Amino acid sequence: MAEYESIHGTRVRYLSSDPTLDSSTEGQVWYNSTSGANKALVQIKAWSSGGSLGTSRYDIGGTGTQTAALGAGGYGGSFRNSTEEYNGFSWTAGGNLGTARYGLGMAGTQTAGLGFGGFVPGPPPGPTNSTEEYNGSSWTAGGALNTGRRNIRGCGLQTAGLAFGGSAPGPSGGSSGGLTEEYDGSSWTAGGALNTGREWLSGFGIQTAAIAAGGSPTPNACESYNGSSWTAVNDLNTGRYGLAAGGIQTVGVVFAGTGGSSATEEWDGINWVTSSATLGTGRVQLGGAGTQSAALGFGGRPPPSSGTTATEEYNSNINAFTTPSWASGGNLNTARLRGGGAGTQTAGLMFGGTSPSTNETGDTEEYNGSSWSEQNNLGEVRARLGGAGTQTAGLAFGGSSPGVSLEVDTEEYNGTSWSEGGDMSTGRYDVGGAGTQTAALAIGGFNNTASLTTTEEYGGTSWTSGGALNTARRLIAGAGIQTAALAMGGTPTSTANEGYNGTAWTNLTSKNTGAPSGAGGGTQTSAVCFIQNGNTEEWNGTGWTNNATMATARSYLSGCGTQPAGLGFGGYASGAKNNTEEYTGTDPTVTASTLTTS
Repeated sequence: MAEYESIHGTRVRYLSSDPTLDSSTEGQVWYNSTSGANKALVQIKAWSSGGSLGTSRYDIGGTGTQTAALGAGGYGGSFRNSTEEYNGFSWTAGGNLGTARYGLGMAGTQTAGLGFGGFVPGPPPGPTNSTEEYNGSSWTAGGALNTGRRNIRGCGLQTAGLAFGGSAPGPSGGSSGGLTEEYDGSSWTAGGALNTGREWLSGFGIQTAAIAAGGSPTPNACESYNGSSWTAVNDLNTGRYGLAAGGIQTVGVVFAGTGGSSATEEWDGINWVTSSATLGTGRVQLGGAGTQSAALGFGGRPPPSSGTTATEEYNSNINAFTTPSWASGGNLNTARLRGGGAGTQTAGLMFGGTSPSTNETGDTEEYNGSSWSEQNNLGEVRARLGGAGTQTAGLAFGGSSPGVSLEVDTEEYNGTSWSEGGDMSTGRYDVGGAGTQTAALAIGGFNNTASLTTTEEYGGTSWTSGGALNTARRLIAGAGIQTAALAMGGTPTSTANEGYNGTAWTNLTSKNTGAPSGAGGGTQTSAVCFIQNGNTEEWNGTGWTNNATMATARSYLSGCGTQPAGLGFGGYASGAKNNTEEYTGTDPTVTASTLTTS
């Protein structure tokens, strides 16, 4: 296999901490010596569909965040006074504006919003100076703008708002204004004027640190506000008006605009960078909210239509993802195979198994993230047993012992010593385990004649029958809890995969690798399986991904941990092994819509 250096001409960098995560890091690969993980940065930016507005409209005002947005006013065959609130999934009706209008500016949050200016039907029709404040359920009158305007934009808070740009003339339009006004929660006062007066512009930030971008008649113009005056900064790459935006003065995003544009640009405080992501529905005069990493666009007018209810969410976060990999850990004191395992990568537990010198053993060891230490032995010497729980609350059950081929014995570990628990109903070995000391599962196994479908549930004192597996198996790798478990692989059906809901097992997507499983860990929707040929597979709740290979391929190994932090130990490869390997895998809490490894 070709090495990284021979392909790229450089070696993977060896760093004690991650580099600054910005666009300059994109495509880089490095090894973090502190975490012991390979890392890479590949940025993915994307728009995705959200819940539709209840009312189709354009020239709608917007404010808030991607998961708590506020949309109000607009035009859709008539002047709109309706307000809608977005929760990250769907829009619900809020209290109506006191004055129906379109082309209004907005600021604040979903529960403390500010709406001002816009175009009203009259009589007579024209720009308004009306301001309204929203409390999360209803609008009340606030202090009037000094100059009524339509196609105005705003940002900031309800008690510290900023209004800028817009057009003051009547319904036929006219020259745009550069006026800026600042709101203190009760009244507006004049601020510094825009250098380039314009309407249908976009803006984001706070009262003392804002950006105004695009607009008509200077669609490329961009200016920065410091609380008293505006300064011209670098222009947009794509000039447009009727666009929407989100963010703060140093990190923002603009999108859509003139002619039904679907273009998106990100602002880093100095330059505009065109995003690879484009809106699914190009449009003009839409509402916007959120930040550069989590923006929201809604409503608007995709030419030649008169309006849309479409909502889209933009995601573009900067995160470093680890590249799944194995690293050597401290060796077991007693080399063995077919033992039980429980706990986490930094607090692991191994018990029982078969060692070269004693055959079945009751030896127990604890792992602290770097080394194993000997602890009190199991009360009953045995191998091929099941395990569940944690380092300080472990559970050992089933297996085989000298003179007893089918064990029913259960033992509980308190972090120091083992004590007797309730016996299993069905004696077996090569049994899979999942759950906790007081809510465990014994899954499948072998009864000297055939593989089993039998499942038993442990309640802390006794075992009761659970739902039967669809496929009889032994050497199953278990993950999850008693009411949401996973039974991965095994033999004779080595690719089988089933999920348990506390009552019954359901067949799920089969594993990729057809080999008996060695061990595993994690949850029902985020698990890892270490396979006897050294392969590793990750489960995301719907499918499997092949990942890093163990340094030492082995069968009958034990394991524990989670998908992002697994532990594999012991096993057989031309004899019993004491090797321990630590797995750094995919972290399911980091959204894959942002950055991934390459």
